[in-house]
Formats: sequence, structure tokens, C-alpha cells
Amino acid sequence: MWDSTRDIWVNNRMKIMKIIRILQLSDIHWKKQLDAADDYTDIRDQMLQDLEYYCKGTGNSFDKILICGDIAFSGSTDEYKRANSFIRELCKTVACKSEEVYTVPGNHDKNVNEHPKCVREFIHQAISNSGNDRDLWWNKMIDEDFSFIKKLYTPFKEYNHFCNDERDNAEPFMLRALELGVDRYDGAEMFWHSEFEDDLEGYQVNLYGVNSALISDLNDYDPDPDRIDGHRLFLPQIAYRGAKCKDGIINILMCHHPLDFLLNKDTIAKDLDKRYALQLYGHVHIANSDINNNAVHIYSGSLNPGDVNDNTYKPVYNIIELSIEKHDNENDVLKVDLRVQKYDGEQFVKDEEQSKPFKITLKKHDLWKDGNKPAIVLEQRLPDGLSKRDVRHKFKQCPNSKEIIQKMYPQIDCTGSAYMRNQVFLEKIREDNRWVELYNMIK
Repeated sequence: MWDSTRDIWVNNRMKIMKIIRILQLSDIHWKKQLDAADDYTDIRDQMLQDLEYYCKGTGNSFDKILICGDIAFSGSTDEYKRANSFIRELCKTVACKSEEVYTVPGNHDKNVNEHPKCVREFIHQAISNSGNDRDLWWNKMIDEDFSFIKKLYTPFKEYNHFCNDERDNAEPFMLRALELGVDRYDGAEMFWHSEFEDDLEGYQVNLYGVNSALISDLNDYDPDPDRIDGHRLFLPQIAYRGAKCKDGIINILMCHHPLDFLLNKDTIAKDLDKRYALQLYGHVHIANSDINNNAVHIYSGSLNPGDVNDNTYKPVYNIIELSIEKHDNENDVLKVDLRVQKYDGEQFVKDEEQSKPFKITLKKHDLWKDGNKPAIVLEQRLPDGLSKRDVRHKFKQCPNSKEIIQKMYPQIDCTGSAYMRNQVFLEKIREDNRWVELYNMIK
């Protein structure tokens, strides 16, 4: 039975605890084939039915859907068409807006045979063997040889269309790298970032996505004895250091590969734990989770782990609920309630071993709290029920989008593709927080 009770009693008065509810999955591995020929069609149908029962039985819906990579199997257009159809059905089942689906790429989301394959493999090996100064080397390459760096992104072409056309969460750096007319680096971020519209008991929740598959190919490191000699992957500092370490902010990270697969994993782990209270990973096909250094790490498992008759890996999906325990004289606590639903051969059931609650202390570092406090400036807000992502999508569909760009940011070059100028414009809107102004112009 599903338990939907989340009310608490304070001073004999009932208070409804605010919750952010996330549906999280990974490694779906869509292939170009008919549903009738896909061994996992029935399992996905069982998942949708399980979620339908959950929503009806609890009265709950989902605020976000997070997919941690390997949406496709070989990064082809047809695979993403099947993925899109499934995601639309998933959104309908759990009453989640399609704009609230977020993805990061995995190693299967790139066409590893895309031209120029040999050049990319050369770069992969160069990065893997460049020593401890590889971030310095990478940054120098971006500034001096951006056209060379762009070749690393050609295998992500179809993934870029998939995650940007309907979901609008491609990283700005990838957009520049895949735009033919861009030949110099302009400071575009190597991650995407989205703010949750509603705060969580006064805390701003931010979601970040990074690309851990940048130098992934058929020679990746794997703990399997037959592949242990493969090269490890590279995640640049400028990709994962985007999140700020500030009081009142809760950061969530999406990344396909767990850190064991990455170069400099220990250094990266320390940095990530400082910045991201919740970290979501895919790739390993086995559901697991832990808490270390006051940060929760969830290893998602896989919805399609491979051979349907292999009992080593069970199809899973996760329900994650975020809430805040407020304390007057102590630090507040972020509660992360993880429920893992595992396929038992007939239906999805609760994985009692992997379903668990976590608590993260939200430390305050205000040493000036008794000093003079500045006046609070109230910012303009969007109408209730309208999110920044809604505004983004309304703008993209607006027939006079070019005129709006020229009025709000006349310095933006509007002579190139509509696709690129819209992305540059929306990045500026986000940086300057002009969502209300943009909405009023569209309206």
C-alpha cells in the first residue's frame, strides 16, 4: 500500500508539510525497433500502470521527472522518437508538465561512429594521459582551439535536438559547439541550470546537469575484469563548479557516470559534496544509495538493464520526496525520502532494502546575524502556476520573438539562426532575471 500521509502537528495545529516530488529513472536504452519486438515493452507498461495506481491511490502528482542518461542506445534520431513518445505518456500518467522533464547524456546517447572518429579518439587519449594539469590544458584548448574541441560534440547532435527541442535543457556549451557558425568560445557554461519555481520552506532549490560522457567511447574504463584497462572519463572543473555554496540554497546534481569512472574522482567528490546536497547518477544498472560528507548519492539503477532474462539486474525506477524540517534554535534539515520500485518479474514492488530516508543538515554560516540588516527588496513574481520554463516555451512559440529580442537586448546578433539567437537571448534573461518583463511582452 502507498502511504500518502505527510501532515505534521505543531502546537496542536495541523500543518501540511511542503514536498517536492521527483520521479527519477535512468538507462532506458531505447533502440530502433517495433514495440512488439522489444522485450521491455511489457515492463515499461507495468511501470506506467504502477505509477497510475500510485497517483490514484495517494492523490499525488510529480513536480519533476529526472532521467540520468542513456535514453537512447546509439544516439540515433529514431531512438529519440521512441523516447519522446514514452516520455509524453509518462508525463500524462503522473500529471507532470513536459517542460519539467530534465535529462543528461550518457555514453549511449552519442553516436560513437560519427565523423571524425579518429580525431576524437586521439583527443580522448590525450586528455586521459595529460596528467594532473588536464583542466589547465582543457581551458587553454577551449580558448585557443575551440574548433578542435567542437569535434568532441558531433556525436551528441541528435541528443542535443532531443533534449532542447521539447525540454529545453541542453547545456549552452554544447549548443555553441554544434552551431556551425560559432568558431570561438564566448564563455558559455558547460552545464545547464534550472531553478525550481517554488521554494522549499524558504530554501531555493536548483538543479544542475553535467555531461560526463564527453570523452566516452568503446574503450571506456569499466570495473568488469575484461574492460578494466579502458580509459577513465573527464569532467572539467568548469562543468561541475557552477553551483554556488550559499546558505538558503539546495543544489541537486544530475550526472550519468558515478565518480568511480572519472579521472581525479577523489578531488571531484570533495568538491561535489560541498556544492550539491543531492547527487543523482546512472550507468551502473544496480540501485544503490548512501550519504557521505552531508551529501546524498543516489545510483539510479536502470529501467532497461539488458537481457530481460538476466536476473543480475532488475528494472527499477525511483520516487524521491524532498521536504524541510524547520528548527528554531538548530540548523534546518533537508529530508530526502527515497523509494525504489523494483520489477519482480510480474510487477513493480517496493525494494525494501534500497528504499530509505536520508537527512542532510542545512548549516547556516551567518556570523553577522546580530548586525544591521539591509532592507528586503520585493521582486516581481510571475502569476501563480506559471514557471520560468513555461515562459521560455511561450517565447519560443512566439511569432514576434525576433522583435522582442531586439527590444530587450539590441546587442544580440539576430542575423544568424533563430535557434541560436533564442538560446543566447534566454540565457541573458536568466542571468538578468527578467522573466516577468519577458512574460508581459509575450502576453
